[in-house]
Amino acid sequence: MPTVAPVTVRPYAPRGRVLSFAQDGITRYACLHLPRQAQDPDGHDRKWPLVVYLHGSRTTPESLYTLGRHLFDFHDTHVLSDDPDVRGFVLLAPEGRRAAPWSSPTGTGFHWDEWHHSPSSNLDALAIDRFIDETIATGRVDPRRIYVFGWSNGAYMAALYGVWRGERIAAIGQYAGGDPWTRPPCPVPMTYTRRVPLVLLRNLCDALVPCKDTSAWIQTLTSMGWPFAYHDLDLHGRITSPGRTCDERCSKPKGLYAHVRWPKPAALEVLLQFFREHPLA
Repeated sequence: MPTVAPVTVRPYAPRGRVLSFAQDGITRYACLHLPRQAQDPDGHDRKWPLVVYLHGSRTTPESLYTLGRHLFDFHDTHVLSDDPDVRGFVLLAPEGRRAAPWSSPTGTGFHWDEWHHSPSSNLDALAIDRFIDETIATGRVDPRRIYVFGWSNGAYMAALYGVWRGERIAAIGQYAGGDPWTRPPCPVPMTYTRRVPLVLLRNLCDALVPCKDTSAWIQTLTSMGWPFAYHDLDLHGRITSPGRTCDERCSKPKGLYAHVRWPKPAALEVLLQFFREHPLA
């Protein structure tokens, strides 16, 4: 992925802290947020689930505090653990790199390199590894409950990363994403060592990740016997009744709006419930 200077920019992490390290001459960043309960000095014997959030193209980890504010709010109180005394989850939001990908409709901006299909040399995957390791080193993380969730370009990267790191990632969440192995300009066969459970929230109208593409991804996962669930969202980000089909009147303005607005809190709760039901065996 051809990067563009400045390749990274230090993000802002309200009520959290910024992690950083040097990678090939570039400073990589992530925002780390512990739930309030994990900041209690008397809670050292507890462990919290970890959700890794991968932002969309041309956004940064700071999108958690604006469009993604409902997910951010959940991290303090939502019960994602099987321990009823554990409330909330650790939230880690790494930053991608500024780049001009070959086949991205969103152009120059922050991206995840979903086009580099080597799990051992993809720099973004290696950066996520490093930040997860640093988060685990806090002693606050339940290793059976590490999840990755991405939006748009981040959703494609979440699928790649979750499958590549199936020994560590308990489940994958995607919003407005699809099959990263079929993305141009270099589609490759999908390989895996474990079928990591996956939940997809998709828009029935989406100008950047068309409904036909998510339908093809659903068909692929079904044919492979993959453990997954998907939920259709209407224009307002609400889960629709079963049996709805792609919006045949999906205009570009309507599809751009749907892609950028986030799912409603109730839809995010469904995604988090899928995570809760799928700890690492």
